[in-house]
Amino acid sequence: MKLTPSPHQHHVFFIPLALASLLLVAVFWHSPAHAQASGQVPRLEPSECATQALSELQAQCYTFYGQENWDEPNGTIIELPVAVFDPEAEAASGESSADVPVVFFPGGPGYSSLGNREYLEQLLKDVGNRTLVTMDHRGFIHAKPTLRCPNYAAVSPYHNIIHTPAIASSLDPMERLDSITGVVANCYRKLRAEGVEVSQYNSYTVSRDVDEIRRLLDYDKIDAFGSSTGSGTVLSYIQYHPDSVRAAILGWPWFINLRNRAPVDELYTAKQTFTDTLALCVAQSEGCRDMLPAWFLAIDRTRRNLDGRPFVASVEEPDGSEKPLYFDGAAFLDTLYLMLASDYAVLPSLITDIEQGDYSRLKDFFLIDQYDPEPEAPNYALGYFLAHVCNDMGTNRPTPQDSIAAVKREPAVLGFEPPWLCAWWGGNGDVPTEHNDPLVSDVPALAIHGQMDPCCGTRWSEHAARTMPNLQFVEFQAMGHNPVTECRSTMIQDFLDDPQATVDDSCKDEVSLEPWVLEKTEE
Repeated sequence: MKLTPSPHQHHVFFIPLALASLLLVAVFWHSPAHAQASGQVPRLEPSECATQALSELQAQCYTFYGQENWDEPNGTIIELPVAVFDPEAEAASGESSADVPVVFFPGGPGYSSLGNREYLEQLLKDVGNRTLVTMDHRGFIHAKPTLRCPNYAAVSPYHNIIHTPAIASSLDPMERLDSITGVVANCYRKLRAEGVEVSQYNSYTVSRDVDEIRRLLDYDKIDAFGSSTGSGTVLSYIQYHPDSVRAAILGWPWFINLRNRAPVDELYTAKQTFTDTLALCVAQSEGCRDMLPAWFLAIDRTRRNLDGRPFVASVEEPDGSEKPLYFDGAAFLDTLYLMLASDYAVLPSLITDIEQGDYSRLKDFFLIDQYDPEPEAPNYALGYFLAHVCNDMGTNRPTPQDSIAAVKREPAVLGFEPPWLCAWWGGNGDVPTEHNDPLVSDVPALAIHGQMDPCCGTRWSEHAARTMPNLQFVEFQAMGHNPVTECRSTMIQDFLDDPQATVDDSCKDEVSLEPWVLEKTEE
């Protein structure tokens, strides 16, 4: 795609090149305060914006050059796109908080938001009249090197979602496991063959990158804003650079020291959200109580029904052939994990239908009509996704025996977040021994959660608050992962105005719960 230059990126044809470069830096750009010689590392240079969206939003764009291995430089230089949105300060503002820039830590891990204008506009709305800095971290699609493993999209339980072989290719969990592990091992070998020092792609090194960028932009402190796994990276940043952070926003967080625990533990913790949803229905509706007199057992009974008689659907492949997809009890849990935010209102009647042997609604629940025989993950560098998840484990990485035993004990872990598959990743990440220790910090922080987010509910913050005494957290009613509401932006801005004050969360229920669907809708 041809990029349209922003107003800050004029092309000058009749001025000598050296003079043109000086004019660009002096006139059009917020210049890094430290003089940086060409070839010096680390350095930050003005550059074309990496995406059309950044240009259209008039970001000031840079390229950061840093060491792939900060502790023992290996000769490889990484390049990261950095974008600064610097609103003109109000003449009468005088607000000291507005002088502290907000640095966004993207999640995924590995999801690049730089080309998503709607996403960027939401971030700008969240931070208000403050400078916003965002970037692709090392290994992302706009960074160099980019850690690409496109074959992983076809088998990933995270990116191919419901129709991944991890969930639907077979009724034998070991066959489902085998469909993924070889691709993961091949990804690691591919990156190594490309000359990538794979162990260096983790939250520890990303934190060093961000702090060098902070220093080169001449920011004394930043407010760190994380999204999902990016919130885990924010905690790493605070751990390794505690004096660089004034306050932190932990958006729908997936924290490192919790996500790396045994996958069966995470499954059962997330599964509690499903039962909590049924309990909410029962508490609000007598009809729901009549429908589900044993709501504590309903999820397990639904699973047993699907294990005894799986739902099977036929889908068309590119060559015109038909392929069966198998959905058992594990597939039900995995799909509900991904879809609860949109399906919670129909869940009570759906599981009642399944218990009665009526599978007529499962085609829609399992999104059969949305089957894609050739899935892609265009905004992800999937090699980075695996590197980040697995390298951040350090020495906590499972062995194949660990993961095989976990899958035999609980097949549903195949469709959950991927720590179990790191058993087939080729090596440990180069992180300090204390990397997965709980963060001990008095940095004020605000964590935002969605009520219908089985991934990243308030249990994460309850755990983190044990060692972060100034952590506040709020749950938005009826919302899932990455909740977008007016309340979110208002609350973030108020918190950044005064991170030490108790946040006003009175708007957290502004989105109403959908009416519970207790009868099947006639087509």
